[in-house]
Amino acid sequence: MRLRQYPLVFLTTSLLLWLMDYGASAFSFSLGGDTSSKTISYKDPVKAEGKITVKQVKLLDPPAQSSDFLRTLQTLFQGWEFNPVSIDGRFEIVENQPYYTPEANFPDEATHVGAKFQLNYLYQIAENGVSSSFHNNINNLHWIQRVTNYEFLNDRKGEPNNFIDVPSFQGNPFYDLQFPGMLQPGVFKDYPFRNNVSIGHTFDAELYLVEKTADNKVSIYNGISWGWTNTFTRPKTTKKFSDSLASGLEVDRFNLSDLTPGSKYRAWTNNDLPSNRCNPNTFLSTDNDSGFQLGFDDDSSPVGNGFASALTGTVGSSGNINLDVRAAGGGARGQDTGNYELFVDVYDPQESPDFSVATSGGGGFGKEKRGLTQQNPILPNSLQNGWQVFNKVPGCRWFDPPTTYGFEFQSLEDTLFTEILDFPVGDDQEFTVAVGDSILGNFSPGDKLDFISLLGYPVDNFRITGIDSLFGPTAETAFPIQLAFKEREGSFKMRQIPKPIDAEAVPEPGSILAAKGMLLWFAAMRYILRKKRQAG
Repeated sequence: MRLRQYPLVFLTTSLLLWLMDYGASAFSFSLGGDTSSKTISYKDPVKAEGKITVKQVKLLDPPAQSSDFLRTLQTLFQGWEFNPVSIDGRFEIVENQPYYTPEANFPDEATHVGAKFQLNYLYQIAENGVSSSFHNNINNLHWIQRVTNYEFLNDRKGEPNNFIDVPSFQGNPFYDLQFPGMLQPGVFKDYPFRNNVSIGHTFDAELYLVEKTADNKVSIYNGISWGWTNTFTRPKTTKKFSDSLASGLEVDRFNLSDLTPGSKYRAWTNNDLPSNRCNPNTFLSTDNDSGFQLGFDDDSSPVGNGFASALTGTVGSSGNINLDVRAAGGGARGQDTGNYELFVDVYDPQESPDFSVATSGGGGFGKEKRGLTQQNPILPNSLQNGWQVFNKVPGCRWFDPPTTYGFEFQSLEDTLFTEILDFPVGDDQEFTVAVGDSILGNFSPGDKLDFISLLGYPVDNFRITGIDSLFGPTAETAFPIQLAFKEREGSFKMRQIPKPIDAEAVPEPGSILAAKGMLLWFAAMRYILRKKRQAG
């Protein structure tokens, strides 16, 4: 998985041999080692309980041509040929263990839950004392893994995904080539984990042994299914509030009273609600009764889409908890309005959990997620026929496709674009936006373009041209842009425009009257746009 750590160095292993005497019988594929399901229990720092279970490992035949596995491969790697082939051999499970890593073992990280998994392919046999191999060149052996249920792409609980487990820039489907020189042929290792332990997680994967037989040609052999789950039971919530932010200047205040002094509490927000189109970037703080700030946090909540907050504290002598929620940093465009929920757990003094009290600078444990700023944009999930694909990404965030002169955006599925919330700040100060054959105008950093206000409807395609210089030294920051969708998340793809595409403001008129009408319409639209730019 791309979201994983490898705390152990992959050491060179000895040659994998399957030394069995089968006489003259035919060989078949088998699975050995400990394939059973296992469960461990844990308690997190707030005394809530959880269980991590690794699922039973099952042997898979080569995938059928109509299988979801092959359909996914053929969609993501067009131009490649994948051929299921039955062979003889044996898989050996070396490691399949659940793990829970307390925060103390990773001082710069949160608590981790996940699994450690290793599988070896035994590619040589001994028949009647004579050793033989199934493969002439074991260096052509690789692994392809398809993840079918993992809330990795967008940090949403229980939302299934379907992707081949390689980085989008790799250009081939082979899992092991992510780690050059670290895995011997026939050895597979994966340590997937999650660090927001206080929600449930599910990981399901199909893994196949494959062999590259020619350029863009692959034989797919047997495989296995494996995975793990995390179930978490939190204490009963003392209080839940529901509210909304209407501007970057709004401060919502909440109070719990008549509590036992000395009790510890934990408060957190959830900003990812179905009623939102743009999820607010919430900032949570706590004050004493005199208004002195005791602690604050941004982006550390275990729920939400990465821009919700969490903190811990101790009930003071007054028996009150005072909490404030506002937009972080005064509320940047696309982050200053929307609905949210605030949760507070208060514990009896004799059951107070052992966690640090929030102090200046936080008390949380999160890290900034991609998409908040143009310097840290959301990157494409995959590359398909020259299109950079963004799959089920949150709206109102910054996205970055590598580009030169310009690029074209095309929505996928039911996604519609409603706004360009901002253009990047840099040396380039003007960009041209077009929808279809109509140029909507030239725009600068700080401007926004509302397709609904301008055209009366959201759009499924638009182009941006006139990019004279890139905005960062890497592909990750070359040309970021902040987009909003009709819903709170969407899917789309983009591709580079290597040379100018002539776009006319109006189509060729059929009469003088039509020409005048279209010109008046376009002038009115330009006027509305200028007014909105001045107002924004």
